[in-house]
Amino acid sequence: MVEQDLIGAYFESNGFLVRQATIATLATTKKKLNPLPVLAVMNPRATSNDLALNTRLYSADLAKIRFASVAILGWGNSSFSPASLSSDAQLIKYFKQEIDESRIKECFSTKSEWSDAGIGDSLRILVVPALPSSIERLTKLYQMFEGLEVDGVLTMRSILENLLRQSQPAKSYEGREVLQLLRLVKAYGLSKDPQLEIFQED
Repeated sequence: MVEQDLIGAYFESNGFLVRQATIATLATTKKKLNPLPVLAVMNPRATSNDLALNTRLYSADLAKIRFASVAILGWGNSSFSPASLSSDAQLIKYFKQEIDESRIKECFSTKSEWSDAGIGDSLRILVVPALPSSIERLTKLYQMFEGLEVDGVLTMRSILENLLRQSQPAKSYEGREVLQLLRLVKAYGLSKDPQLEIFQED
């Protein structure tokens, strides 16, 4: 899954250790959505998780995260389509279809090699393709995430912007295919450096 590789590269390039988490399958009588892939990430430079983080996360917030489980709701494992990027109504419909209490509970019932290492509780972070631009709809969506005990949400746009900003055409990224691809994109002038995230809206 290309998004999983992108997100792994994103956390690694920002100083995190990254591992694939193991999902414990939970018994349910309901028809299940496919489980979401989950990465366990650990920041050796942070001493603890900042529990005062906002629901909407940006790359600048990574320094405040010690240990997290990162579930990926992406283009490749859901019903997301390009048309949803320009339609809040379609985005809300998408989240209603894809976000289910049992699905979220299952993807965050994960284990990694750090789970029993005494490094503290794991934040529950969800990566999504996009978020609505309407403040009203965004607020309701955040309330839904908080009701599902999701601690923070990252967008693919924020992740791609950060990776593009870090990639350098003159630098070799041997063994890191995602960064090598982004390096080529910039080397051939196919991408401009993204603006600071504070000026961007998803």
